[in-house]
Amino acid sequence: MQMMEKIFRAPILNPIDANTWRFYQDGALGVDQGLIVHMGDFTAMLGQIGADMEVENLDGVIVPGFVDSHLHWVQHRVTGRFSGELLTWLQEHIWPEEARYVDTDLAQAAATQFYADVLRAGTVMGMSYSSPHAEATQIALTAMRGDWVIGNVLMAIHAPHTLTDYSLHDPDALRAFMCQTDKTHYALTPRFAPNLTAASLKTLGQIAAESQCLIQTHLAESVTELQWVKELFPDAAHYTEVYDRAGLLTPRTILGHCIEMRDEEWRCLRERGSWVAHCPTSNEALGNRRMPLEQVRAYDIPFALASDIGGGPSHSMLHVMQRFLGTHREADVAVAPQEALYRSTKAGAECMGRGAVGGDLTVGKRADFVLLPQKPAADSVEAWFEECLSGKSADLEQRPLGTWLRGERAA
Repeated sequence: MQMMEKIFRAPILNPIDANTWRFYQDGALGVDQGLIVHMGDFTAMLGQIGADMEVENLDGVIVPGFVDSHLHWVQHRVTGRFSGELLTWLQEHIWPEEARYVDTDLAQAAATQFYADVLRAGTVMGMSYSSPHAEATQIALTAMRGDWVIGNVLMAIHAPHTLTDYSLHDPDALRAFMCQTDKTHYALTPRFAPNLTAASLKTLGQIAAESQCLIQTHLAESVTELQWVKELFPDAAHYTEVYDRAGLLTPRTILGHCIEMRDEEWRCLRERGSWVAHCPTSNEALGNRRMPLEQVRAYDIPFALASDIGGGPSHSMLHVMQRFLGTHREADVAVAPQEALYRSTKAGAECMGRGAVGGDLTVGKRADFVLLPQKPAADSVEAWFEECLSGKSADLEQRPLGTWLRGERAA
């Protein structure tokens, strides 16, 4: 008989791949010491459990906890408050907000609120940019609830001194800071190419190779950004080459946005095995173009979904899934709810190198899951899931009925 601490009984929806999910009308999730030890039909499980085993009946549908592959926790306080052209928005609104994180009391309060809010919305894992401040980054790592990878943004030039003066872009200072952090939860985070020189980017590539850490940065988010990169790096054939020359494109690299891309850039990403963090809600809010999903598919580029708060108007991955389906359908690109769920769970975990421990409800992985409302009939799972994605972002932030980490209710 399988040893279990507890069994959760409810319908279960589990992603398999971008085209497939599996639904259990009367599901059972067996948990022991925070890990999934059984997942499947409750009736089939009855023969494996003792009569005295405690079963907790949940009134809703169990899905894996959501994964957000690209966001800025230090922008959470101003999420959705501003919009407009990317570079103007950064200079007038976002950089002044991030500069405030030199205040450790503010950072502590903001981190506590951030984790509470994302857990309430069902997000259990993610990749986050911090401010340049080492102290704020350590606070976010210490306050962590769920499984997060966080990096202090590295920026040396073309930004206010209130940020560049605190950025650990000096190689020795950066290496010393990295030695103090848990490598499994830290990502090397050049903000984007315009904030660093070609020499600095190359040094970061060397540090990334030494440490084998995850790398996160932005790529080709807007036309104005593209023009700026061309002015700053005139000898590069394109934006992607700036990072490639520096050795920053690896299978451990997650690139936010990737909208204004040429075919040769997609080929480069495919050759390097780098991931794309697709941010449909942020792209809409800042007036950027739609990420060319058809190109991503044609070149077989791995990608996961992301909220990109505060460029995105909501930290809800349900809202991100809603707009992922909406924006691409409006462009007559076929997308299905199965892919929306997969890109917000299992693909995100794989993107972060967490595929062996999280992202779906497979035996041996962490029991991190979300309870969504209502119960679909077996022949209407797609319609039910799309109904779960309907409504305004504020509604979707509150839609989950609960979030569990390692089998314990966390929100």
